[in-house]
Amino acid sequence: METITTESFTLVSLLLYAIGRVNVQQVFDRDPYESRRTAMKGSRLLKVLAFYQLIAAPSGRGLVDAIEDSLDAQTALGGTVARNTLSNALSHRDLEQMIEAWMFLLGHYSPYLQKMGKKFKNIGAVDASLIKLSLEAFNWASYREKTGAAKMTCVLDWARGVPNQFVFTAAGRVHDLKAATQLRFCAGWTYLFDRGYFSFDFLSALLEVGAHFVIRLKDGVDYRVVCRHAIPDLKMPAGVKEILKDWTVKLPGWDRDLPLRLVVYRLTDKKVISVLTSRHDLSALSIVMLYKERWSIEKWWRWVKRLYKVKEPLGRNENALPLQIVAAFVTDLLLRVFKHGGGFNGTLYEFVRRCREQSLTPLNRLGRTLGDALSAASKLLELSQPPPLERS
Repeated sequence: METITTESFTLVSLLLYAIGRVNVQQVFDRDPYESRRTAMKGSRLLKVLAFYQLIAAPSGRGLVDAIEDSLDAQTALGGTVARNTLSNALSHRDLEQMIEAWMFLLGHYSPYLQKMGKKFKNIGAVDASLIKLSLEAFNWASYREKTGAAKMTCVLDWARGVPNQFVFTAAGRVHDLKAATQLRFCAGWTYLFDRGYFSFDFLSALLEVGAHFVIRLKDGVDYRVVCRHAIPDLKMPAGVKEILKDWTVKLPGWDRDLPLRLVVYRLTDKKVISVLTSRHDLSALSIVMLYKERWSIEKWWRWVKRLYKVKEPLGRNENALPLQIVAAFVTDLLLRVFKHGGGFNGTLYEFVRRCREQSLTPLNRLGRTLGDALSAASKLLELSQPPPLERS
């Protein structure tokens, strides 16, 4: 194999080689039909969709043309891509396979991600977000009478700043709680929810696997006070004026005779928030701070929709869009790894923006700050030579 130096890499080749280095194809090879998909193996489709996230072209035709115009992309992808081949792959590729490949990459590269402070660990923020779609063009995206939408539900790993679970619901009108029942909750983790997820059955299922919750209490839910705890005089975090209550309570409507923690606090805008949790080991202030971190997933949804192509489906069928979304998650994961691993000192937004603007520029022609960071990331991740190429 001909040696390719780090300096001759572009961001596209670096990112696609990072996917190939992990050999995600083994995930797809468990499908008995994979051997028949000679033109578009699963790993190749993932790379094509990741490439799409880095270029300006907004359509499938633009993606195919961009590959034809870039020898760098063809080298990493194993040749050009026919539109009908791409369309067929988007229609028939199993979403669960693509999600498993993403999880495989996440497991490999997560040690290179920047982590938040050590005060909280194993924290997952859960929420859903809509992708508005034309109901005329995408008749499967039922939402309202005249508008369409699909729904994405994720668990955001708070410490690493990336999602670790994803559920796609083609019909945006499906309730958030119903979509969340498809998530897999893990023992030892604490999950943060808005009150839309409040359900005795749902919370019971979460507790049964050994997980914890911090959730906003729904209006009208009865509770009985078991114990009132003293509230120390402490400095409040930004936006919080005071903690009003720290009580141990039981819920008469729940068939579990389970003591829970109810913490009520007032914001600086005078709004009162009531939070229920199964965590008795934390202070009232820590519970307040934990629930405030639920907003991290709201910010993350805005981030993904702003910087990646999750709102412009490549195909009309309902299978294409979630595949595209998973590829956006993979692209975001690897760009975060490149930034942290390469020691880029600017903001993540600046890094991702510049990477997308110069994705096909050789690293040795980039400015020193970005070029040096990507070269350093390449060496750290042992990407100085490419893995075996895809074959079309």
